[in-house]
Amino acid sequence: MKKITFSLILLSSLLTANSVGEFGLGYAKGNNADNYITAFGSLHFLGNFGARLEYTKNITQNTDFSTEDIVRYGLFATYNLPLPVGFSVTPKIGLVKTDGSFKLLDTAKTLSESSTEFTYGLEVNYALSDEVSAFVGYTDYGNKLDIKDIDTSKMDTANYTFGIKLAL
Repeated sequence: MKKITFSLILLSSLLTANSVGEFGLGYAKGNNADNYITAFGSLHFLGNFGARLEYTKNITQNTDFSTEDIVRYGLFATYNLPLPVGFSVTPKIGLVKTDGSFKLLDTAKTLSESSTEFTYGLEVNYALSDEVSAFVGYTDYGNKLDIKDIDTSKMDTANYTFGIKLAL
């Protein structure tokens, strides 16, 4: 009986949401001229509340002194607040795990570090159609990685992202 009740609650909550979920792809220009790609998938559970998984990776390298590989994995709770004229706002809070690997040029030394931080963000969406939305967002990735012998004070910790979302 508990499984049937749970299934009915889950089904009714999915039916009350504007969509079951969404996939998105975004681009961000970091504050250090690095380029980042973000991909995410989310499911809507209770009305406009949802959960989102995000993956962000740098796609450029700072070749002046090192090569960098920055990857972020995020798990967020989201809420989609509809506004008039096709706009909506999506705040998000959650945890982001950042993995950084740095290889210093002219040496064989590779340094790596990993950290998990509480973070938050906000997106403004505009519905281009019932299934497609454009978005502009901000995510604060928390404190910088602390890697011995590397000045990470200039590492990107916040991204302004823009991209496309596809509703399911």
